[in-house]
Amino acid sequence: MSRRRMRTNSEHHGEPIKRLLAQRYGDGSIYLPKSANQGLLRDAVDKGLVSEDGYLTRKGRNFLAQADPATSVGK
Repeated sequence: MSRRRMRTNSEHHGEPIKRLLAQRYGDGSIYLPKSANQGLLRDAVDKGLVSEDGYLTRKGRNFLAQADPATSVGK
């Protein structure tokens, strides 16, 4: 019987989502460069990491804090 390693949130959502969430203004709104993938933002909204209005959610802040404490934002 093989043991599977549990995936962390950063592995589950992937590095692209982490980079997307790190691109935000001081008010928590996410900005997307013109070259960015619009589908990635939709995925983040679907996962509850970004609100429909384009702001980082509590779940998104928690994800960032777990993925990389240096990029986390205060609550």
